[in-house]
Amino acid sequence: MPDEQADFFRCEETSEGWSFQVCVVRWDHPSTPSSEWIPFRKWKTAPDPQRLEKARNAALSRPRFFRTCSMCHELNNAGHMHDLKICQSCAEQHLGVCY
Repeated sequence: MPDEQADFFRCEETSEGWSFQVCVVRWDHPSTPSSEWIPFRKWKTAPDPQRLEKARNAALSRPRFFRTCSMCHELNNAGHMHDLKICQSCAEQHLGVCY
């Protein structure tokens, strides 16, 4: 099964250690998304796969970063939500919203 949220995570080495970051999609203008990488967890040493998975799961459960659409029940980056409960795709398909 492909990991649809994988592109929203990265872990980078910094001068202070390691930073696990989550991408937040922003809409600067209509039809013009941008990405902002938000530090979510920091470690002094390189994280092992279990630590990365734990950080990823914690981020996936935060509404600041991801939300589940009440119509299609899919998990979406918060920046791809029409509002707090409906994703942009469902808003287009069911509410007549045009993005």
